[in-house]
Amino acid sequence: MTAKTIITLLSLLLTFYSSLSFSFDSTQTSFENGVEAYNNDNFKEAIEYFSVYLKFATMHDEIYYLRGNSYFELKKTEEAITDYLKASELGFKDEKMFVRLGKYYKEKESNSNALKFFQKAVETNNNFAEGYMEIGNIYLIEGNVEKASENYNKALQIDPFYHEVNFSMGKTSFESGDMNTALFHFRTSFLLDSLNPKFSYFLGKTYFNLNDTVIGLNYIRNCINIDSGYAPAYIELAELKIEGKYYDSAVYFLTKAIDYPGTEISVPYCLRKRSDLYFLAGKDTPAINDLNLAISLNPTDTNAYYMKGLYYYKGGNDSAALLNSEKSLQMNANYSPALSLRGSVFLNQNKFSEAESDIKKALSINPKDTLALMGMGKILLNNDEYRNAFTYFDNVLKVNPGSSAAYEHRGICYFNLGLYKQATYDFEKAISYDPSLKEKLKPFIVK
Repeated sequence: MTAKTIITLLSLLLTFYSSLSFSFDSTQTSFENGVEAYNNDNFKEAIEYFSVYLKFATMHDEIYYLRGNSYFELKKTEEAITDYLKASELGFKDEKMFVRLGKYYKEKESNSNALKFFQKAVETNNNFAEGYMEIGNIYLIEGNVEKASENYNKALQIDPFYHEVNFSMGKTSFESGDMNTALFHFRTSFLLDSLNPKFSYFLGKTYFNLNDTVIGLNYIRNCINIDSGYAPAYIELAELKIEGKYYDSAVYFLTKAIDYPGTEISVPYCLRKRSDLYFLAGKDTPAINDLNLAISLNPTDTNAYYMKGLYYYKGGNDSAALLNSEKSLQMNANYSPALSLRGSVFLNQNKFSEAESDIKKALSINPKDTLALMGMGKILLNNDEYRNAFTYFDNVLKVNPGSSAAYEHRGICYFNLGLYKQATYDFEKAISYDPSLKEKLKPFIVK
């Protein structure tokens, strides 16, 4: 080997070791700078340093965890979850990290994965009350009240003043129908944290179930005092106004709920409810607009398509009614309201075979579907089967005692059977609910 060759090799070795030394120093500096930025809540800067460090130290579990925390603080959930999963895979254990992973999967409705991480949280720290509470929440979602209560009680043994656990215990009792126990736990939650609107809301709901409307209403209103954007309270107030037939006020409260949407409410649901009220007030355009908006937010909203079809059907637009009922059925072929609607349209079009097929299928799914009951009654009436038809109209009135159409058609059955006194009674009841029928039915009223 020549002297020139030896000098060249030595030069290459020196360059290699210098490079290693530089990489080590650079990695160490990135690590130290990242930790310092993290400790000072400079999360964006921490992520940059940790990312440089992890290019070289790819198996350092704690740094994946710290970078995950940084992403979490910056509300970059997907990036945080990726780092938490990597940290967990490398063996890092932290109860708060596991709870965050569990909550992520719970929101994705992956309950088995959520439960796995919540259980890891309490395995890491068996005095971690939040972990037991979240395990209880998963069991409650799955309908296992016994397991839910068992884990809530474990959480309360660790922290008797944990308001969220008391709230979860209240929900368990509420959903099982034990309102007095629910009241105890919701009241405890509220006393521990009177500024949480959901505690006040469920207290109100519980009092409603105990038939104490005045106190219940005070707690529902208190939700809005605590948080003027708490949408569930506005929906509850809207329901009360609908019950009292104060439809303008109900529209106001539903509009408030839509203006302040949250994770606890469905905006398409509110839009459908409001469209119903607009329709009752004869405001067809805003009613249809609300349903179109509901569909734009949820293109697979079978109920919204059905309701659009029903509005068109009641307005005499059978082609639009048929189109929307079929769109609804494309998404759910066994959706009984859409089946009964399409059957009713077929009946109007004198397609009796198709009508009967849809209506019978609807009744097999929901025997109390009033539109289907009316449709079947009309089919039998058309076949002069008055006594059989009578039964269907009678069943409509058991579900909806104010149905003018059911009184009218049952009256026709009575009339054709020669029972004029009963027919007259039904015709007069039909007119009382729908005065526009007076001229049509007057000739058949026998005094």
